This record gives sequence, structure tokens and C-alpha cells, in this order.
Amino acid sequence: MVDPDEELANARLGAQMGSWRLERVLGIGGMASVFLGRRSDGFTAAVKILHPYLHGVEELRTRFLREGPIGAALTAVGPLCQGLPQIYESGVTDDGVAYLVMELLDGETVWDRLARMGRLPVGQVLWLADQVLAVLVVAHAYGVIHRDLKPENLHLGNDGCLKVIDFGIARVLEELPEGTALPEKTRTKTGTAMGSCQYMAPEQAIGSVREIDGRADLFSLGATMFHLISGDGIHGDLIDASLLIAAATRQAPALATGAGFVDAVVNRALAFGKTQRYPDALTMRGDIQALRKGAAPPYVQAIAEGRIQPGEALRRG
Repeated sequence: MVDPDEELANARLGAQMGSWRLERVLGIGGMASVFLGRRSDGFTAAVKILHPYLHGVEELRTRFLREGPIGAALTAVGPLCQGLPQIYESGVTDDGVAYLVMELLDGETVWDRLARMGRLPVGQVLWLADQVLAVLVVAHAYGVIHRDLKPENLHLGNDGCLKVIDFGIARVLEELPEGTALPEKTRTKTGTAMGSCQYMAPEQAIGSVREIDGRADLFSLGATMFHLISGDGIHGDLIDASLLIAAATRQAPALATGAGFVDAVVNRALAFGKTQRYPDALTMRGDIQALRKGAAPPYVQAIAEGRIQPGEALRRG
């Protein structure tokens, strides 16, 4: 059976979206379809178009379009945020179609690499985490939380650079006002698309939107590192409702590779209670960078020595 969203996406091929002619479907998600778009001068980009049955949900369309300015603002901050795709354009067509135009990425996702290799070398995982945290340090400072960090949303370019993609798509849905009516199809599909429960913090899994802050992203990064290093998700082979229940109620198992401080850093990020995790992305990045240099991570070492309690800020100087 052909997916209706796939049919709708294919029907758009050849259409003009702003300055861009849609040539090929690149992917279809819970909220939007992504196309290869070509401008009249031959320049190509990725064009993300909100599914047509969502156009009537005004609040959702507004928040979807807000991702354009947010992404552009973050990429303009400076070198720390070159880990996001560039945003070229966003808008609404005359017939009410909301779209975003962004950098077209060549390469593969971390998920693709994981599927091919089974697990990744620890050194490579630490490099990936460092790149992701460089983005999170800036994004969290601006009050922007990803909420859906996972291997599929980390893109490794042919140029050797890592990009964090789909920044804020989960946030668009989670921050809709209570009582906002969504089509049943949307609730089901986004539940699947956003059902990254192997990487989801407990407070997010139980739907406590007001409790979600940057520490949820740190949990997701820890779960991603766990999977990349061990080859297994933190909740094993569970699926669907069982996986969501586990994400909401179970402490993630300890990473126990025998790698010492590497295990300790991942396990700190995976603490069930957010107050037991790293207090912020900058602190976690400090530990990751120490590991990359072959040094002891200052935060987890300070906890181990009893100089601070878990979740406290590391006193510097």
C-alpha cells in the first residue's frame, strides 16, 4: 500500500516553491516532506514542506516557519554553530503552503554509519559528541532545545563535518497550546517519527513539557553515545508502547565497556533524574574534550572525589 504522504509528495514534483523547482523527493517525515529544489541559476537546496493536512493548524504552521529564523540566527552566531545546516529561505506560498529552504547535505547520517559498522570506535564517538555539544552550547544559551537528538539527526558530510539536523521539529509539536486539535493521522505519524524513545529523557517520555530543558538533550546525546559504543539501544529491543513505558520509568543501564572515564561520562549524562545529570552542555563538553586529550574528565572526577554533588555546577578557578 502506498503511503498517502508519499503520493502527495510525488504529486508536487515539478512544482515551483518560491524560487525553487521541486525535482526529487529526498525524504518524508511525520510533519513534512523534503525535496531537492533547484533555483533558476542551477543552485540546489533541500526544500522542506509541511504536510498539506497540517496547513490549517495555524499555531503549528507558525512554529514550523519559526525554525527558519531560529536556524539562521544560530548559524550566524559564529564558528561554534557551524554544525547546523544553513537556512536560505522560509515562507508561505499564495495557496498557503508553508516551506523552509536549507542547505543540501552530502554524505550520510550517523545512523547510516552505525547500521553499516555495528558500532563506532570510541574516539570517533567522542569526536561526534564534541561537535554536537558545540552546537548545544550555543543553542541552549539562546533557549533553543533540540528535543530529538539521535543518530538519524546527526549528519556526517563528505567534507568531514558534522551537522545537527531537524533542530526543533519535536519542539514545534510539543509546544503547541494544550487542546490544539491535530488530525489523527498526524498524531499517529508524529508519534512514530518522534518516537525516538531509545534516546528520550524520562521527563520527555512522560510528556512533562514544562520540565524539559537542555538536560533532556544531554540525556539524548548520552543515549546516542551508548548506542554507538555498545551497538545496543539503552532499552534493548523493546518497541512501541513498551519502549515508551521503559523510557518513562526505567533508569538506563550503565555503560560498562571497561573504558573507565568514558563509561562514567556517558552514565552521568544518562542519569534518570535531570538534576543528577550534567548541569549544562558546556560542562559536558569540558569532560568530552578532556577525554579526547587522554585526561580525566573534570566534572565526573570532581563528583567521584566528593568535591561537588551530581548536578552542581563545577567551580572553576
